[in-house]
Amino acid sequence: MSDINRREFGRAGFAGLAGAVLPSTPAGAVPQAAAGPSYKYIHLDVFTDRRLQGNQLFVFVQPAGLDTDSMQGLTRESNLSECTFVFPAEQAGTDHRVRIFTRTAETPFAGHPTIGTAFALAHAGVLKPGASHTTFGLGVGPTNIDLEWKDGRLAFAWMTQLKPAFGKTIDDSRALAAAIGVEALDPRAPGQEVNCGSNFFIVPLPTRKAVDAAVMDRGKVDAVFAAAGIQRRGMYIFSTERGQDDATAYSRLLGTGGIEDPATGSAAGPAGAFMAKHGFVPPERAGALVLLQGVLVRRPSRLHVRAGMTGADVTSIKVGGAAVVVGEGTMQN
Repeated sequence: MSDINRREFGRAGFAGLAGAVLPSTPAGAVPQAAAGPSYKYIHLDVFTDRRLQGNQLFVFVQPAGLDTDSMQGLTRESNLSECTFVFPAEQAGTDHRVRIFTRTAETPFAGHPTIGTAFALAHAGVLKPGASHTTFGLGVGPTNIDLEWKDGRLAFAWMTQLKPAFGKTIDDSRALAAAIGVEALDPRAPGQEVNCGSNFFIVPLPTRKAVDAAVMDRGKVDAVFAAAGIQRRGMYIFSTERGQDDATAYSRLLGTGGIEDPATGSAAGPAGAFMAKHGFVPPERAGALVLLQGVLVRRPSRLHVRAGMTGADVTSIKVGGAAVVVGEGTMQN
């Protein structure tokens, strides 16, 4: 076909499309679904005081009328790792019922959604300046949140996680190292499952470079866990090698694909408990740990951990951080 014929063909094609109007649609109109109720959300970045860093969160502060399927649908539509929905308290001793959804299911507990929800409620004026604490009803039960204010604004929030439960270890450190593509693990302690509300497998590495280099081989990891008689958990890796920052540990949550989590508050508690129990930090520093996560994915996050010690035992865990409001919006169900 010549250049002239191509141009003539194009003109004819566009002319034909312009004149073609479906009988059921007026010319120029765009078909739309009937509008449903609108639900307001507050968009925050959590475990940071800088916008466009940390872990993203939508908090729906007026979700009355939404059922479980609708909350799941709105979370899936957000394409964020989690969204929260704040309802009136259902249990004595709590101030709010907070339901947390991932893209695929409701979850009883998660870290950055809990901290972020406190900041959203402060932003909305539900939490009044100067309040020392609030209590959320989560799927794991009542969860206390300590609040720190500065110049009338919420500056920091601490969630009390469940008392650490230390589970099985994987003593074949060479096989575990090979399964995540690193030369060796930190020899001071074997990888171990720890639960402070959610189960994670905590793995110490010798250097920050090793943390960045780690890549999970799903088949090898499954084989190593099966050999140790452990159900595979989310794997949280860290190194206490010092860098140019003030972080106690440099960390990542290893995944099998998709978007890497830039801040995992539910894993920071178990990781902090592991560090305190196995001597990765001296006892006098166990109450002031800072985990730096999300650097590799360009969303640096700072997760603070207070590990309470009684002798050599870790008896309590609090995880804290800041959050910043990015914007507000509405979604229709």
